[in-house]
Amino acid sequence: MRISTQQQYFKSIDQMQNSQSKLADLQNQISTGKKLQTPSDDPVAAAQVVKLERELAQYEKYDDNINVTQRRLELEDSILDDINIATDRMREITLQAGNGTLNDQGREAVANELKQLSGYVAGLMNTKDSQGEYLFAGSRGATTPYVLEGDRYEYKGDDGQRQIQVGAALYMPSNDSGNYLFEAVDDELSVALSGASVASNSAFVDSATFANETEEERFTAAAQMAGWGDLTVRTTETAPLPSGVFTFDVLDSGGNAVKDQFDNVVTGNFSTNPVSVNVHGMDIVIHEPTAAESGDIVLTVSSEKKNILDVAMDLADVLAEPVLSDEDRTVLNEAVAKGIDQFKQVAERNIEARTTLGSRLGTLEQISGSNLDFELFTKSALSRLEDADLASVISQFKLQEVTLEASQATFGRISSLSLFNYIN
Repeated sequence: MRISTQQQYFKSIDQMQNSQSKLADLQNQISTGKKLQTPSDDPVAAAQVVKLERELAQYEKYDDNINVTQRRLELEDSILDDINIATDRMREITLQAGNGTLNDQGREAVANELKQLSGYVAGLMNTKDSQGEYLFAGSRGATTPYVLEGDRYEYKGDDGQRQIQVGAALYMPSNDSGNYLFEAVDDELSVALSGASVASNSAFVDSATFANETEEERFTAAAQMAGWGDLTVRTTETAPLPSGVFTFDVLDSGGNAVKDQFDNVVTGNFSTNPVSVNVHGMDIVIHEPTAAESGDIVLTVSSEKKNILDVAMDLADVLAEPVLSDEDRTVLNEAVAKGIDQFKQVAERNIEARTTLGSRLGTLEQISGSNLDFELFTKSALSRLEDADLASVISQFKLQEVTLEASQATFGRISSLSLFNYIN
């Protein structure tokens, strides 16, 4: 086999260039610590690296969300603690106001302190987070939740919660609305009517009311003991038209007849029109319906809600009035007793909310630990794919360097050989 001089040169140069290229690649790996310099180095590994980097970025986002959520929940817990302290003070001075030895001036001083505490608590309820959004406005972060209108504070937020993703398939509420936290004090009972005749503005129930708080308490106790649920007033035509004679019955949510405080079934006719019946404190006024109006009307009894600010301001108004008679003293005592009970409800909701906050914060710590484990696993897998084994790469570099030097030395000697050397 004949090897030409030109072929010999080209072959040697090509080998040295390949060696230099490998040396450059190895040098890059040593300087960067990465064995994957371009996707063409290992297309399959490069695709896996892109996927793992995307997962890692996602977990980093979860960590950011966890930190934001923790800050918001910790701030909420701190504010609720301050509100609880203020509530305890309100309850304490309310007890003082109920002391029979306290004169008008003393009660007025208590009323003024209640108003001052109300303003302080309202400021806490309007707290903003680090991003400048109102903490207790629900999903309306830009809306001031409690606004003073006249002499009462009105809630302008909603009952929404902000759900923040803190895991691959896990969302965590980062706030609680003022509607849940503060609009939770039971006040007067209200009765809502529903049914076909109500919708057509031809209801045969004229009213369903309670004369006072004592009657409300009597009805509530009876309803809970009997398990009534919603009440239904049913009118039935007992004689054909044109006479149109009707009777009425009051039924519970199971369709059973309701009995009054004398254990008599609440039923009757319209010998007087309208007719008034009393169901354990609820006064129901019914007029005789027409054939088109007859049927069922459902009475849904619910408690209207107040916030701690309303409770304090209402109580302050009563305390500011002088006691001039036994009737005034009775009104004062009832207001104090009601205020103490309502402040207790505020405290109970506060404890309930803070217990929930503690559970959320504990869950966030667990999620953060799990996410950290996933991050470490992902980073380990990523390292195996793209990080260079420096000890091995340096050894290869030294070997390639020696090989190149040998090639260069050999080429120098071979290139000097010629047939004319032997002729001479």
